[in-house]
Amino acid sequence: MAGSCRSALLAVSAALLAVAPARANGGSALLVLSRHSGQVLAGEDFRLADSPGATALAAGLGGGTARALAEAARLQSDTRLLERRAAGGLVLEVDADRVVVRAPSVSVPVARRGDGAVEVQVFGLVGSSRVRVLCDGQGFRVGDGRATPLAPGASTLGDLLGHGSLLCAGGPWQVRVAGSQARPYAGIFSFRPLPDRPPEPGSTPREARARRGSEVIFRTTLSAYVSGVLAAERAGLGGEAGLALARVIAHDAHVGRHPGRPLCDTTHCQAFLGTAPVSPEVTRALALPELPTTRWLPYFRGGDETWELRRSAAEVHAALGEVRRFGGDGRVLEVTTPGGVERIPCEPLRAALRLPSCPTEGLFEGGTVRIRGRGRGHGLGLDIEAARRSGLAASELLRRAYGL
Repeated sequence: MAGSCRSALLAVSAALLAVAPARANGGSALLVLSRHSGQVLAGEDFRLADSPGATALAAGLGGGTARALAEAARLQSDTRLLERRAAGGLVLEVDADRVVVRAPSVSVPVARRGDGAVEVQVFGLVGSSRVRVLCDGQGFRVGDGRATPLAPGASTLGDLLGHGSLLCAGGPWQVRVAGSQARPYAGIFSFRPLPDRPPEPGSTPREARARRGSEVIFRTTLSAYVSGVLAAERAGLGGEAGLALARVIAHDAHVGRHPGRPLCDTTHCQAFLGTAPVSPEVTRALALPELPTTRWLPYFRGGDETWELRRSAAEVHAALGEVRRFGGDGRVLEVTTPGGVERIPCEPLRAALRLPSCPTEGLFEGGTVRIRGRGRGHGLGLDIEAARRSGLAASELLRRAYGL
């Protein structure tokens, strides 16, 4: 397959002049493929009529089908601009986000917000040398005006990265991170060197890695990204709470957290563990207007589950200074010092002491501190568990969390 694929790709434009679609669905033949994720955005696959062009494509990309033709055009569109082609009852169109294969009588579907591209810095905490990738179809390295087939089978991502992009034609990448279960990543990987920046003062080694980002960039669609974050942050959240969270995730997808670089895949930005099927809440969210703000909108898991941990008094003093006791309401911390009582942001302490949430109580007991709290997360913005239980409309949840 790999040996004949390159010639088929280079001959796609010529092949179009000889390819005609079968009259599937009463002449309504249509397939829309994402240039970013490789997922079918609209329509369905259909067979192409027998022709020399279809035969060439069948030899290279698994069959004389609209999907194979669209995948070939997707690869070529990443190496050079393809013009609109029409011949023999077939129309092929490539725009910034999509490849469309259709019968002339079928109109081009309107582009949707969710079809647009999102980039994410991925695997920064583990490193690309501990990530294994496998293409369900045929993998390619795309760059310098050509698409070069990759060897079949799983490979270490770090060994593949370098010049150009890594594209999987025919399905998503299957990714194993540090021996984890395989996760689907429907999109394109590329390498982008990190800038040389010192870590922020007071950062733990893990925080420094998360805030530094990653040299591995993953590109997919906004809808696939939002669905993936929604699954990673809170799987199974639906209804009005799911709609509210999906709108926040979509908004934050285009708000900077790393100067000059995309978002990361950790909780420093938004947790992202691969792409996921698009839920009804995501479809509804991306059909609504964008939220009317340019600021970062935080959210957290919340919940009523109580927790208790112990940390050394030295760790607490290093984070808060000479405090005698502390507590809080789950969002703001109240500390008692020799000079009196102060109210301060909780997140620096939560991060420094690796606490599940903002503590409600901290009691010094000799050389240790008994710390209690409730729920999970930093306590800022939308409380996901409270939103789930509230029964409120998404618009009201956003108003209460962010004043929008």
